[in-house]
Amino acid sequence: SSIRGSAKDIEKIDLNTIFADVESDLEVLINQKGADIVREKLPEIEGAAVLIHQLFYNLINNALKFSTTDEQPLIAVTAELLTKFDIEMVKITIADNGIGIDSDYITKIFNPFIRLNPKDKYEGTGLGLSLCKKIIEQHFGIIEATGSSGEGAIFTIILPLKQHNEHFHPTV
Repeated sequence: SSIRGSAKDIEKIDLNTIFADVESDLEVLINQKGADIVREKLPEIEGAAVLIHQLFYNLINNALKFSTTDEQPLIAVTAELLTKFDIEMVKITIADNGIGIDSDYITKIFNPFIRLNPKDKYEGTGLGLSLCKKIIEQHFGIIEATGSSGEGAIFTIILPLKQHNEHFHPTV
């Protein structure tokens, strides 16, 4: 319910600022893990800043949480501008070198309360990625995950630069 309320607060958002804030919020965990986050310059979009922050916080936090113990965590954030059906969009990719996602679960990970790993090894409620999906849907975008067990995960997000057409749903 709070997602719907926050989605009404549409404003211009600098995604570079959002990521800087997320990195600041996760600074302790980033330092504990010795993680390296590399990101390209990102565009401005229209959206609800609090929700977009939550979206990227959840994705970066998961990349850190599900890192391996034998390799320095590396998270790469890339962006590509594209136009489909005369609508300008950004395709953002967040790739990590963590434990990955078992291909059997790729289609299920955005469902609420889905936990792919044991509670005693990885904390969480299983709500983070379902919340990400809801935020993306509120912004008329899409989110997809790819990866394989032991080889990292890649989350691909497509968001319109402007929030103007609620009937348009892009594809990756």
